[in-house]
Amino acid sequence: MSLISDFIAGRTPPDLYESYLSEGLFMPWSDPLIEAVAASGACLDIACGTGVVSRKLSDLPEVATISSVDVAPPMIAKAETLQREKDYALRAKFQVASALELPFDEDIFDVALCQQGLQFFPDKVLALREAARVLKPGGRLGAAVWTLAHDGNPVFGAFEDILARNIGSDIVPIAPFSYGDPEEIRSVAEQAGLDVQAVERREMITTLPAVRDFVLFDVIFLGRPDADGALQAVIDPEDDAADELIETIIAELTDAVRQYVQDDGTLRSPTTTHFLLAKNT
Repeated sequence: MSLISDFIAGRTPPDLYESYLSEGLFMPWSDPLIEAVAASGACLDIACGTGVVSRKLSDLPEVATISSVDVAPPMIAKAETLQREKDYALRAKFQVASALELPFDEDIFDVALCQQGLQFFPDKVLALREAARVLKPGGRLGAAVWTLAHDGNPVFGAFEDILARNIGSDIVPIAPFSYGDPEEIRSVAEQAGLDVQAVERREMITTLPAVRDFVLFDVIFLGRPDADGALQAVIDPEDDAADELIETIIAELTDAVRQYVQDDGTLRSPTTTHFLLAKNT
């Protein structure tokens, strides 16, 4: 059995996402995003993943309704399961849908939020134009987008260096940290017809998995684009011939991030994002 297949141990990508990223990384960042956009009324959570932002919204009495969409059916299934298990009064309505074609009428939401989804949309202007379409006049949008890995995300920056050295420079920047230019973020929002209030840089100390878990989780999602643009996995999860390469990456990252390692092995380090805050015209 390979290192990756042993690590996965029958778990789905949403299971892994929830286990290794949600509590330490995405949950802490959801609070300032929700606060920055003053979430209230009818709220839309775009690219909701396992529902972290939606569950946070459920705690707010000023939020009347929550509609949550993600293009990946397994993410929606996990979000629905977690909402039931965590007893959030089933406030959010989850459904499979693309940010490029939202299944809602015009002018129905007071607030739209998107936590770390914009950088993955194939047409960012269209996605933001769709958000504007479903927002009421004067409705508010808040989107969080990571800065570049080497611009405020030191663990991920070290990881990118190690990947480039051991696998190839063509696989960096890794997708979550591929859209870190604040002026480009502002530009696509303006092209979508939104009134940009701010593109704010925010930093927070957050918790990441222990180095071995961090590497095993992240290499699962490494890919190179093929001729039609689809990502092809760099490492076959079932290929134990890749174990030596993975152990090398683990060893090098362990050395590079020693200053962030806690007594329990987890990493406490800065993470930095841009908050796009805008209003519908």
